[in-house]
Formats: sequence, C-alpha cells, structure tokens
Amino acid sequence: MNDEVFDVVNLKDQVVRQASRREVHNDHLFHRAVHILVTRSSSQWILQKRSASKDLEPFLWTSSCSGHVDSGESYINAAVRECKEELGIITENKSLIEIFRSSPCIETGNEFIRFYLLKYDKSIRHNSEEILQLKEFSIREIEKSTRIFPNIFTNSFIHLFPYVQKGILLNEGCLP
Repeated sequence: MNDEVFDVVNLKDQVVRQASRREVHNDHLFHRAVHILVTRSSSQWILQKRSASKDLEPFLWTSSCSGHVDSGESYINAAVRECKEELGIITENKSLIEIFRSSPCIETGNEFIRFYLLKYDKSIRHNSEEILQLKEFSIREIEKSTRIFPNIFTNSFIHLFPYVQKGILLNEGCLP
C-alpha cells in the first residue's frame, strides 16, 4: 500500500509532481480521491465500516467505497476501479453520477474529492481487507447518526455528508 504513487496537485487541481502515498500523507500534500455512495431501488444507501487494516480511521463508517486517484488516472476511472476493488461491482463510467467536487481541507486529508452516486441492486461481495462491514441506511438514518454519533464516522464523511444530501436532492431524477 505504501508503494502507491499519487499525483501531487496545486490549489487549481493541476499536477505538479508525483509522490509516494507515505510522502503525500506525511507532508500533507494536496492530492486526489473519489467517494462513491451506492443506493438501492429501495432508497437505502450503503455505507462501509473500514477494516482494521486501514492506516487512517479504521473501524469508522464512511462512503460505500472511496480511494485515492493513482498517478495519471482520471477521477472517473478511479471511481470505477474502487467499485471493483472494494465492492466487487463491475460498472461503467456512464453509470456513475458525479454530484459534487470538494477542494482540499484538513477534514478531507488535503484531498480534492469527486463524489459519485451509483444505483446498484445486485448482491455485493466486499473486499474484507478493505471493509469490515457494509450496511444499508436511509438518508434520514445517516443524517441523524452523523449528528448524534459523529465519532463513529470518518472526518471526511462528516464533512462531506451535507453536500452529499444536497447532491442527492439535485440528482434524484438522474439515477436509473
């Protein structure tokens, strides 16, 4: 995991150089990531509980899947890759709906983030090295839990969730 190479970017999200995962995190460099929130036809939303092996925020709830954008990779291709790696979901670029973009800040670990929605009703076989548990929630349950029990969620999810709610409302008609 520590041998991964990411693009280091400036405040305009332009690549300035490459660096190892370790250097990016240790030096708090700006870099890129994606988050995907999976929904079911039942209007339930899937969250993951991060596994014990995660170097940052293990055992906390977060998006259905998320991950860094590898050096030279596009955001959308990273989202497709993360769906496959973490959830076993084979999807296409056109199935993912981008709902917002976030600039780097302390809460996101200095990541530029693109957040996507994916409607998926088939069974999911998650990667147990990455994910301890998956669970379905209503948006109201997530909102209430983030308010009452914020310490069970990752910092980035707590920061991003209000934007997720707005993005879901604005994109309701776009999900198949």
